[in-house]
Amino acid sequence: MSLQTVESNATEKWDNTSQEVRSREVGVAPEIKKYLDDILVGILAHPGVEHKFLNYYGENKLSELQQKQLYSECFYFFQYLPFYVTGMANKTRDENILREIVLNVYDEVGHKITHSSIYKSFMRKIDMDYDEVLSYEPLEVTKKLNDGIRKLYTECSIEKSLGALYADETMSSIMVSKLNDGLKNQGHDALVRSFWEMHIEVEIGHSNSVFNAIAPYVHSSDTKKEFEEGVSDFLSLLEDYWNGVEKLLAH
Repeated sequence: MSLQTVESNATEKWDNTSQEVRSREVGVAPEIKKYLDDILVGILAHPGVEHKFLNYYGENKLSELQQKQLYSECFYFFQYLPFYVTGMANKTRDENILREIVLNVYDEVGHKITHSSIYKSFMRKIDMDYDEVLSYEPLEVTKKLNDGIRKLYTECSIEKSLGALYADETMSSIMVSKLNDGLKNQGHDALVRSFWEMHIEVEIGHSNSVFNAIAPYVHSSDTKKEFEEGVSDFLSLLEDYWNGVEKLLAH
C-alpha cells in the first residue's frame, strides 16, 4: 500500500471529535501519529472509498428496483460484522486492544435497539420487505466481501486484523455519508436517513478506537507490514464489491 502525505486538515474530523464520539488517546508519539494518519489518508483516497458509483449516487436518482438492490446488497455486506469483530478478542491477551474492540461492538449491539434493528427499520421506511431481503440472492462479490472480512478478523494475526478494521471503520464514515447524500437526493427525509446520519460520527469514533488499539505496537517494521496488509486486503475486497454493485445497477 502506498502511503500519502497527510494534508493539513485531512484528519481534523478524527482529531477533533464531539464529546459523544470516541476520541484518540493523547500522548501518542508524533511519528506514530503521522504513520497512522498517513494510512488514514491513503484509505480515504482509495478507489474503493472514493468509488465512482457512490459519487454518482449522490447526484443521480435510482429507480425503486435499483434502490432495493443496493440496500439488499448492503444488508449482506454488513451482516454479522459485529460477531466477526468480537472474534478478534480471542487473538489477544492485551486489555488495551480488548477494550477498544469491546467499545466498538458495544455501540452496535449494546443497547436494547441494536444497529442491525435500526437498519431493518430503515429498509421498511423505503418500502423494502424484510422477508424479500432474506430471500434475495446477493452478488458473489458481496458474499466474498463478507466472508473475506470474517477471515481478516478471525483467522489472521491481530496486527493484520486491526489493519483491516482500521480500513473498515475509517472508510465507513465516508461511505455512510455518501449513501446518506444519495438518499437525500432521492427525496428521503432525515427520519428515513437516520441510520446513515447517526453512523457518520459513530464510525469516526470506531476508527479512533482502532487507532488507540494499534498505536502502542506499530514501532516495528514487521507489525507495520502486517497492519498495512490488513488495510490493503480489506480495501481490495471493498473495491470489488462496489464495482459489482455498480455493474448490477447499470442493467
